[in-house]
Amino acid sequence: MGERVRQTTSFLLILTAMVLATAWVDPAWAQPRILRVGVLTVAESQEWLEPFNRTLREHGWVEGKNLVFEHRHGSGDPRRLAEPAAELVRLKVDVLFPVGPPSVRAAFAATRDIPIVAHDLETDPVAAGYARSYSRPGGNLTGLFLDSPDLAGKWLELLKTIVPNLSRVVVLWDSTSGPIPLDAVRTVAPSLGVKLQVVEIHTPEEIDKAPAAFRGRPQALIILPSPMMYYESARLAQLAKKLRLPATSMFVPFAQAGGMLAYGPEMIPTVERCAALVAKILAGAKPGDLPIERPTKFEFVFNRKTAKALRLTVPDTVLLRADKLIQ
Repeated sequence: MGERVRQTTSFLLILTAMVLATAWVDPAWAQPRILRVGVLTVAESQEWLEPFNRTLREHGWVEGKNLVFEHRHGSGDPRRLAEPAAELVRLKVDVLFPVGPPSVRAAFAATRDIPIVAHDLETDPVAAGYARSYSRPGGNLTGLFLDSPDLAGKWLELLKTIVPNLSRVVVLWDSTSGPIPLDAVRTVAPSLGVKLQVVEIHTPEEIDKAPAAFRGRPQALIILPSPMMYYESARLAQLAKKLRLPATSMFVPFAQAGGMLAYGPEMIPTVERCAALVAKILAGAKPGDLPIERPTKFEFVFNRKTAKALRLTVPDTVLLRADKLIQ
């Protein structure tokens, strides 16, 4: 009888210890797993982070609570992105978010395993080999892309409307963005009786040196999109004003800084849609199952003050089409 009591007592002690062990939880272990998003850009930029973070918060992903950002960039040089991309892969981030064609190329070259949500306004993702199709990418990459040549037609059409005798246009092209925007402009120009001179630039310093390569007397300037052209919008606007040339860009900050006009996708909605895709992947979705998206909201901003300084007579049809006039 005594032996049975001892056995029962021992069993109860062991059972009690097990219950206590399972009842005690290490606070550190109880914390939700913190996921990491690797952000890859050509240059250090903070302006789009607020809408990106806000959208992630709306989906339940809060920086410092269950999400951490790892930011890497190429110090303004698109040719220096391979190592930052490789570093993010070594960190085993949960999602890569590259912004701009050079960043997307570097991220895709660095991994076929980590999910990628790309923000690229100059590339055809299928032609580039990133995806099998827009509707079902099939690999480790999805995101938002713009490859529409319609933009090139609108830039030239607007310039031709404002400068009726337009025949000579200089095109500033950052080749790291790829050939699609340039090919689009070249395709449209002959139908409008416009001859193009393409001046290739790669760094901000080359922007100021570009006029030395201009031939004859150009009548207008088209700035093809790239991350560098976006970051240097103010510098490009000042160049156009100095040369007294009507100029157009895809990016609204160009017109806000004194360039004559900007026509292109609204940037904040594109960033928000990328953030929504990131949130889906963080929640378990596969990038290959998420359709690649395109911008749906476009904005035409016209700087009337600049047009007046250039002594241009702007038709009412142009002014009425503008979403925003800078007086």
